[in-house]
Amino acid sequence: MYFLNFIRSKKIWIICILSFLSAFIYNEVNLNHLPKDKIRDSQTVVTNDDYSYLYPPENYIKYGVWKEGSNRDQSHYFRPPGYGIIYYVILKTIGAKHSLLFLKFLQLFLFSCSVYWFYFIALSLLKSKKLALISSCIYGITPIAIGFLYFTLTEGVTPSFLLLYVFLLFKGFRHKSNKSKNGYYLSAAFVFSFLFITRPALGVFSLLLPLFLIKDYWKTSVKTALIKLLLFGSIAFSLMAIWQIRNYNIANEYVGLNPIYDSQQVSMYRPPFAAYWEFTGSWAEKGFITLSVMDPFWSAAIKGDTSMIYINNIIKTYPNYVIKHFGKDRLVKTLKKYQEAILIQQPFLIKETLMPKELPPLEKEVVKEIKELTKEFKSNFWMRYHVISPAKVFVTMTFHSNLSLHIFQKTYRGNWLMETIRLIFYVLHSFCFIALILSLFFVKKLDILNYGIVISLFIYIFYLCYFQRGLEERYTLPILPLLLIGLFVLIKESLSLLRRQP
Repeated sequence: MYFLNFIRSKKIWIICILSFLSAFIYNEVNLNHLPKDKIRDSQTVVTNDDYSYLYPPENYIKYGVWKEGSNRDQSHYFRPPGYGIIYYVILKTIGAKHSLLFLKFLQLFLFSCSVYWFYFIALSLLKSKKLALISSCIYGITPIAIGFLYFTLTEGVTPSFLLLYVFLLFKGFRHKSNKSKNGYYLSAAFVFSFLFITRPALGVFSLLLPLFLIKDYWKTSVKTALIKLLLFGSIAFSLMAIWQIRNYNIANEYVGLNPIYDSQQVSMYRPPFAAYWEFTGSWAEKGFITLSVMDPFWSAAIKGDTSMIYINNIIKTYPNYVIKHFGKDRLVKTLKKYQEAILIQQPFLIKETLMPKELPPLEKEVVKEIKELTKEFKSNFWMRYHVISPAKVFVTMTFHSNLSLHIFQKTYRGNWLMETIRLIFYVLHSFCFIALILSLFFVKKLDILNYGIVISLFIYIFYLCYFQRGLEERYTLPILPLLLIGLFVLIKESLSLLRRQP
């Protein structure tokens, strides 16, 4: 009888345990179906980016310097240090031999804990234990949110940290004791501070901290609200401030939150490519298409092969109206100059030395010409650049199943059961994003804290659609749990409105 009562009263803990087991099984099965060259030390999934998260802590332990393998300044700050700090702690406590095994189990554990944090947030907004449990089951037990738990990327932890941050804010808001409030808000500030140096783009959710504090304290004491805003706000931005000061001292300039492009490196990721990426983003060309033609373009040019075939392959990806407006000759001329600029890197590649910080004159010309193309596109295709292209990115972001594991996309694809599962989650994932847009216009009586979450989510999505444009599926994973809660809130509020209709 006691066991049955425990189950009834602790359903969410059962869901958390099942979530851990579910995520573990899905990812282990997926790992067993991956090619061996895609698996690191039989534990995690290899990607093009993970070395930039793993090398800095390894180098810090070996040489006392937090950096990647190269000698350029950028190697000291190419990635923000949050995820690397987690790996560093594991290396120091567990050792290198079992570090990846422990890291993936830590990510599984954080995910299972995040199911409880999800439940508490859902309960706070839905005011319905039944709906909170149902939504928690969907988030935790189904495979919609577990696709990156075996990856050594920030997406292995950022969804959990974002939920923890929002959970702590709600806990602080709900407590009556001032001491408890301070403890939760302080914890939320520290969690956000770490989240910010793990994935800087999620810094937009800093808006929630002042919103909760103002909602909680403003009516009783404006002075108290302002003091707490200053105190907790300083803590929330402290780690990023320390990181930026450290980077400034290395580079003698402000390097930004995510400095991917660097003038010292011998690679494709230099200022001309940054300008080119923005140009193709004008019409929302998918990132994998851009890379599929620019990778061979750069690889050939650095070897001295400046054949027209690579330029023609690039232009083939352009929409007809782009070719018609600019003229093929002008586009070829700019890309030909880009090829010649790449050749400048060749001696530095052979000698294995760094490029100068000052861009070569030819590269400056290339950057200028490509930026002129982008500027002209904005002027002549205003609606396409400012409205249609961001909308295309939003469509790409929204309409997919989010079942990114190899077993869903490759191994069992085509199987009728798998296609049914993919269709179900395609619909669910799509409605999560659609619900956010509807929440902005059609739900008039949401709590101000709920609106704060909705606005923060909208700003983050707007940033991805309008400014970043080069989208990867994993970029939206951290916000998916909050979008799922938002979907349930919209459904509940809509049903309530319908019931009130005469």
